Amino acid sequence: MRVLQGWKKFIGAVLGSLLLLSWGTGMAWPQAALQTRAPARVIVRGTIAKVDPAAKTLTVKTAKGDMVEVSGTDKTVLLVIGIRKPTWADLHPDERVLIVGTRTDGKVEALRIGVRPPVQTFHGTIAEIKENRLVLETAKGKVNLLTDDRTRFRIPRVKSPTLKDFKVGDRVNVLGVGHFDDTWYVTLMSLVRRAR
Repeated sequence: MRVLQGWKKFIGAVLGSLLLLSWGTGMAWPQAALQTRAPARVIVRGTIAKVDPAAKTLTVKTAKGDMVEVSGTDKTVLLVIGIRKPTWADLHPDERVLIVGTRTDGKVEALRIGVRPPVQTFHGTIAEIKENRLVLETAKGKVNLLTDDRTRFRIPRVKSPTLKDFKVGDRVNVLGVGHFDDTWYVTLMSLVRRAR
C-alpha cells in the first residue's frame, strides 16, 4: 500500500513538473497559431453605394440593407463585362457586384470583384453601323450597342457570320448586357429579316 502511495506521489510530482514546464514554454503556441491563421473567406453580394477609385475602396449595400466597406489592393482582380482590362474607374454606383474576399477585424479586403450588369433582349432595326458599334431602332427608342470578338452572330445559312454580314435596315434580335455609359454590350445578335 505504501509502495502504491509512493508511486502516486512520484507520478504526481512528474506531472506537476511537466505542467509547469509547458506553462513556461508551450502555452504561447496556441496563441501563435491563432495569429497566423488565414483570414476568413467571405462573399459579398449587393449594389455599389459609393466608390473611390483612387483609394480602391467601395461601399456595397446588400439585399438586407447592410452597408459593407470593401477595400482592394493592386492584386485585386476586376471583372467587368465588355472591358478587357477594367480598372477601379470602371466601377460605378448602382452597379450590382459579387465580391470574393477575406474578412479581418470586421473589414473586407477584396480578392475578386465582378460586376453583375443587367441583361436585356432588344428587337429592332439596325439604324447605324460604325466599326464595332451600332445603333438599334426599337419601339421604345434608339439603343447603343457594342460588339467585340466574343460577340456571337447568327444568320440563317451563313457559316460563322460577323458584324460585317449585317447592314443598315436589317431586323435583328439582340441579347445585351448593361454597360456603364448607356451602351449595351452584345453577347448575341440574330438576324430576323433582311433590309428591304
